[in-house]
Amino acid sequence: MNCKQIEEKLIDYLDDNLDRQEHETITVHLSNCSSCKESINELRIILDGIGNTDQELPNITLKKGFEEMLEQEKRLLSEPKVVSLHNSSKKYWRIALQIAATIALIISSYFYGKQQNNASFSKEMAVLEKEKIQLKQEVTISLIENESASKRLQAVNYAEEFDKPGNEILKALINKMFYDDHINVRLAAAEALAKFSDLEIVRKSFINALEIEKDPGMQIELIQILVSIQEKRAVPSMEKLLRNEETPNYVKDQVTIGLPNLI
Repeated sequence: MNCKQIEEKLIDYLDDNLDRQEHETITVHLSNCSSCKESINELRIILDGIGNTDQELPNITLKKGFEEMLEQEKRLLSEPKVVSLHNSSKKYWRIALQIAATIALIISSYFYGKQQNNASFSKEMAVLEKEKIQLKQEVTISLIENESASKRLQAVNYAEEFDKPGNEILKALINKMFYDDHINVRLAAAEALAKFSDLEIVRKSFINALEIEKDPGMQIELIQILVSIQEKRAVPSMEKLLRNEETPNYVKDQVTIGLPNLI
């Protein structure tokens, strides 16, 4: 493998998603390539830092500097290079992690030292948290569109961690559930969306998916989700599956088990 191929597999390497031969090949390469070793060290630091920020109180002397850096980050997030994360030829993850590194440095500076809490600090904390969530959503959406199925699967798992995902995250998950060419990604997207089943857009997406879904595994997943969230509007779609001669018997059995719970 060359350095470019190695960099494309670093996330999977850290998550232990590679087979033994690939893992050993990358390990040997990292022991001899300072550039790739630097890349993976950067990746470790950023992925650890972006999701594990302690909320301590700041030293008042750092407030001015933080506000200036925060304004810079706001401008950074509004520039076109955030969109370019979708372009794999520009090493999307390196761009994303560079932005994340800046945010992480701001957070580290901001949380250094302690002082008594006040209304102004609470407001600044809310702004910071919003910026942090926005960044994580940008990175997640970019990974969801990646050519690698393993990275798309990883992004779906990231998306599931959001308590209140934005519409772009929800739309991306729904798109993966409907159209991804890898069944494991589609199943994972459905499972992730189930966490947000209190939202109408999500409930409707499950009903619509069951109406057109042809894969038996996905049909069973959708049936189980719709039954678990007590979505009675799915009854006609389930009855249609029962009447369809092409529906496998084991899918019909799942409908037969779940349908009484909705009627």
